[in-house]
Amino acid sequence: MSTSGVPRRPEGTQDLLPDDLPAWRRLESVAREAFQRYGYQEVRPPLFEHTALFQKSTGEATDIVEKEMFTVPPRGEGESYTFRPEFTPGVIRLLLENQLLKQKGFWKVWYWGPAFRYERPQKGRYRQFHQFGVEAVGSHDPLLDVETIALFADILKGAGVAEYSVRINSMGDAKCRGPYRDALRAFIQPNLASYCENCRRRFERNVFRVLDCKVPADRARNEKAPAMIDHLCAECGDHFAAVQRGLTEAGPAFEVDKRIVRGLDYYTRTVYEFSSPRLGAQDALGGGGRYDTLVGQMGGPDVGAVGFSAGCERVILAMEAAGVIVSSPAATDFFAVAADDAARLEVFRAARALRAAGLSGDLDYEGRSVKAQMRSANKSGARYAVLIGAEERAQGRVRLKKMEGGEESVVTLDEAARILKGANP
Repeated sequence: MSTSGVPRRPEGTQDLLPDDLPAWRRLESVAREAFQRYGYQEVRPPLFEHTALFQKSTGEATDIVEKEMFTVPPRGEGESYTFRPEFTPGVIRLLLENQLLKQKGFWKVWYWGPAFRYERPQKGRYRQFHQFGVEAVGSHDPLLDVETIALFADILKGAGVAEYSVRINSMGDAKCRGPYRDALRAFIQPNLASYCENCRRRFERNVFRVLDCKVPADRARNEKAPAMIDHLCAECGDHFAAVQRGLTEAGPAFEVDKRIVRGLDYYTRTVYEFSSPRLGAQDALGGGGRYDTLVGQMGGPDVGAVGFSAGCERVILAMEAAGVIVSSPAATDFFAVAADDAARLEVFRAARALRAAGLSGDLDYEGRSVKAQMRSANKSGARYAVLIGAEERAQGRVRLKKMEGGEESVVTLDEAARILKGANP
């Protein structure tokens, strides 16, 4: 709360004002259209899930679970719930609980909505933020990895973000991670005491998380660490090569980055990240990858899966940095004006009838003068003013005034509706 007595929004949240929303609507429209073209269907899981869902799927040694979850403690003997920090576990839970994978073995779904992480707020990063993304569940096909990358690229292009980079890597699978884990531990062990406290703890619990450290000194040490793609088994190597061939043939342009390690435990094989050079140090737009063991770990069938999530706020920042101009909604058709108090009910009735005819418009609710109402009509961008006074009431008509040019005519309400519809661009 503010000391002045005016309530303030919680730290790490934002108010989206009318002038902000055209860019959000454009991004959502572009994304929805792309999802439809690619054959993805929308799902809407709840805002919160059982806390155990994220602990078991996202990983107890991840920053999200250790530090960033908004969790509601149990009441009495009740259960603990957590506002979703990410969508993937909830979407997989949705598919399994509703037995969708028993209806058919392969699903492509998409989502859009808020998520919550208790992290330090910074530009484009909030404690309540918004994500859109996809999950393609039921296939190990490397071309599906390529499709999700191409889909993300198409959304960025449609939103006006032309400058971005795509970096890919492979995290391997259970077969090849054992030898790599040993090599990584052997590399880190001699200098473990120099790493940060988080890294020392992760070394014991999940050594791969050390590579995800954001401390500059530790990142510098990790530059010389062995790379997962140099330890891939033959099957994972073939899969990664197929992903690269698919991207080379179909685009978008990409580079292999051996240091990409997605910060969630469930990733296997392909991982990728999108970033924008216009966003400075915090350049991430989103990313994703394959998680071939997660569905089975959550009690479902042993099927492959791949997906991505993108930060809406981050993409909109990139749109702004690219100079994308998103106009406000189109001007309204009419503004209804009462010439006197006695006409106010007639004006309200006329506005209702015109809206019922499919037209957009507004009227004055402050009891202002005709002159003030006409100023509002002009500011609203209305094409016509619809005026009613004593003369118009007596005739059962309305006065239609074109805002640009000032031409006037006295017509019936039905005639006014026809004229206004004809004036629509």
